[in-house]
Amino acid sequence: MNAWDLSLLHQINTVWSHPVLDWLMPALSAIEAWLPLIILAVLLIAWRGGKRARIMLLCAGIAIALGDGVISNTLKTTIGRVRPRDARADVIVRDLGHASPAFMRLFEKPVVKPSEPNGATHGKSFPSSHTVNLFAVATIIACSYRRAGIAMYLLAAAVAYSRIYCGAHWPSDIPPSMAIGVLVGLGLVSVAKRVFREI
Repeated sequence: MNAWDLSLLHQINTVWSHPVLDWLMPALSAIEAWLPLIILAVLLIAWRGGKRARIMLLCAGIAIALGDGVISNTLKTTIGRVRPRDARADVIVRDLGHASPAFMRLFEKPVVKPSEPNGATHGKSFPSSHTVNLFAVATIIACSYRRAGIAMYLLAAAVAYSRIYCGAHWPSDIPPSMAIGVLVGLGLVSVAKRVFREI
């Protein structure tokens, strides 16, 4: 591991911490907790947004399936990089409290504890699926709705930062994951333009 990677991880995960961030960062990472709101937003956009919006949603859905189910899983299996919280004892692990249904986790006290490496791994570190998926979706949105795309890029960047803050990813995982997401998004937009122009 590079010295700068360890140093930046220590700064973000330990030094630049705050009780508000201890809730906010895990909340940003917990995509499943926001799922009801995401589904509602998708339904409203599909209903009221018109053809362009529906094509955008289709591309976003394919991007997540491709980026998460194929690209990220393949790279994680091939590279096998261990997460910081599984590799080092000086990492602070942050997560939302447990609750059911998942959105109720947002109202629980966050869990903040030191990592306890024991040889077990909880997923692989590279790439960050959260980052790949959100940057792909942000790129697709930006190609259709510029202002909304900028907002989505900011959200994607915040989520990417949260993955380091929570001890789930090394800082060096994030820039390549961003690039993968952007490339997936641009590729799908390019294909969609050709397909729907022909149709």
